[in-house]
Amino acid sequence: MRVSIGIITKDFNSLEPIDEFLENASKHNHKIYSVIIVYSHGCDFRLVESLEKKVKVFLIKINDAPEIKRQLTKMGLSTENIEILLNCPTLKKYGKVPYGLNRNYALIKALLSGLEALIFVDTDVYPRVLAKENDEVKEKKIDFIGRHLEYLRKEEVIITTSDYSGYYIIPPMSFTGMKELFIGLQKEKAYEFLKNSDEHNCLSLDNDSKRKIFETYKILGGNVAIKLNAFKELPPFFSTVYNVNGEYVLSRGEDTLLGIKLKKSDKKCIDIDTKIFHNTFGNYPEVPDIKKDKSIKDRFYFTCLGWIGRNPFLNWLKGEDVEEVKNRQKKNIIIGSKAVSSYLNDERFLILPEALEISYQNLERVISEYKNTMRAWNDFIKKLEKWGG
Repeated sequence: MRVSIGIITKDFNSLEPIDEFLENASKHNHKIYSVIIVYSHGCDFRLVESLEKKVKVFLIKINDAPEIKRQLTKMGLSTENIEILLNCPTLKKYGKVPYGLNRNYALIKALLSGLEALIFVDTDVYPRVLAKENDEVKEKKIDFIGRHLEYLRKEEVIITTSDYSGYYIIPPMSFTGMKELFIGLQKEKAYEFLKNSDEHNCLSLDNDSKRKIFETYKILGGNVAIKLNAFKELPPFFSTVYNVNGEYVLSRGEDTLLGIKLKKSDKKCIDIDTKIFHNTFGNYPEVPDIKKDKSIKDRFYFTCLGWIGRNPFLNWLKGEDVEEVKNRQKKNIIIGSKAVSSYLNDERFLILPEALEISYQNLERVISEYKNTMRAWNDFIKKLEKWGG
């Protein structure tokens, strides 16, 4: 299977963690055909040169991909559809690239290159796991590529994925009104985990020798392997950018769409129960302290806005009664936003109810963007099959 690793980043300025993933693959005798790097802002070309000594590198800059454009034109894609797939107006205007568009750049390049599988890894994850051994948390190396390929090679499986070990994206916290906050954010399961954070500090561990492989529809964009021929029936990634009082925010959940559509397919997505290490706050093993560390507080704030930006579209896609869900969320987020603002002594969180309102007002625009993306993507896939790419 011709396998490529896909990385999306704002600035390509470090070989970490790509070098570790390549070493890991080599150690277990897996050939990586290429690395696809999609970046939006800056790039250290010396690092690219050094990487090219080990592996074929496809380097692509958002809004500046003449070769891909040329190939799509040659295939017969209309200028309008090429624009929809490749043009990122929010990068030009606000310096923001939706996660979905970022990942789709890598997908398009992989499909045009005739690859068979693409494995996405994020720039803060590593091919090892955190597991408990004799009451001590240790980092353990694993055969990362092998574990994905073992199941991806099965005919009925088109995606393999898994969660992360390491500190959860929501740091430990506890306050009255926390439950309402997470209901309002549509993260009720997170609340169940968080309410015992004084016991586990929100540190997730790998199941290690007690691994349980299972079928899932929850796809994690930073630890996922995809058979590329599956895109004959699968949608691309999709997410958006929205404006909260002059600040442009990335909505989260670009991988959720895939999971929802997969439910309607007879193909399988398998969780390989290999929770690769996610150095969430960049300073593991330090316990995250949201009250003392401004960067953790900032990250949580934008994460909240990202979920709020995702939820209306997600609810629409799932066929929910959008108005009914919105009213329940609004009621809870009003209580939760005041509570978290007081707990963190940060007035920014008071904007969450307004952000929710804005997000629902944007729903028609987002649906329209989604339909355009789907139309352009389906045209690309149809032309690709004829072209024999």
